[in-house]
Amino acid sequence: MYRADGNPIPICYYDSSNKGDYSDSKCQYGHVIMLYGGPIIWSSKKHTHVGLSSSHNEYMALMHACVDIIWLRQLLTELGITDMVNSPMITLGDNDQATKLSREDINTPGNRYIRTHFHFAKECVEKQLICPRRVSTTDNISDMMTKPLSKQYIGYLRPKMTGYENLPPPPDEPGL
Repeated sequence: MYRADGNPIPICYYDSSNKGDYSDSKCQYGHVIMLYGGPIIWSSKKHTHVGLSSSHNEYMALMHACVDIIWLRQLLTELGITDMVNSPMITLGDNDQATKLSREDINTPGNRYIRTHFHFAKECVEKQLICPRRVSTTDNISDMMTKPLSKQYIGYLRPKMTGYENLPPPPDEPGL
């Protein structure tokens, strides 16, 4: 369901599980891009390799979300709907370290193993294509795509993801 009073600017939610498949230890990730209160792009897949931490899995999920964000930005620009993409797309995830890693140059023993292509998310921040921010786990609608959830929690998230309820306003940009 799309709403006339829904947000006219695309916003992305992303998440990753940290519980790998028993057969290969790869985790599930997902993202959804919302526009006018409803989902316009979504994906839920298994990572292509094993993440070594929850932050690593979330950072990989952010990279996959960036690919769809770039595609949407290019499509809207080609259609001449540039007012929807004249600022970085707010991209909400619930892992502080993954958000920080995408915004800052951090090199620690805990992240030096991350494969180079996953730093595409950092490049998207530098080019001002995305603006990653933290969203609380309870309001991260992409959580439904990554792991089994309780009936009550699905009942809380589903109306938000399907446009039957308004999404909460995104948090302010860090540092502002």
